[in-house]
Amino acid sequence: MDLIHYFKIVSKLLKPNGKVLIYEIHPFAYFFEPSNDLGKEPTLDNFLSYFKKGAYSYKNGLDYVGGEAYQAKECNWYMHKISDILNAIVCNGLEIERTEEYNLEMANNEDVKNIEKFPLSYIMKCGKKNR
Repeated sequence: MDLIHYFKIVSKLLKPNGKVLIYEIHPFAYFFEPSNDLGKEPTLDNFLSYFKKGAYSYKNGLDYVGGEAYQAKECNWYMHKISDILNAIVCNGLEIERTEEYNLEMANNEDVKNIEKFPLSYIMKCGKKNR
């Protein structure tokens, strides 16, 4: 996914002084996704890389209420570094007005120890410069 192009479209759609609010999973939260080693205790050796480019793919689902794993359709997702997100926003004439990181507990995630020590989500408020 091309973040520069994405935020170019966001910027075009906003009126002068318009605002955009982003709520997203923090890239650090993805460290806790074992790299296709289901059932293994998460360690630094099997955490996903913060710097990988391109899509991640998986076919496993998780019922967040019941905690049951199931086979699902293949899904792709992208992890973007915070610096890539910030740079894409700024390069497209948007100003970051405020950002906060949050430590939210993930459902049924007893396997991961010390998860409360990492940011798991963030909110960012951006505005279009009045030109």
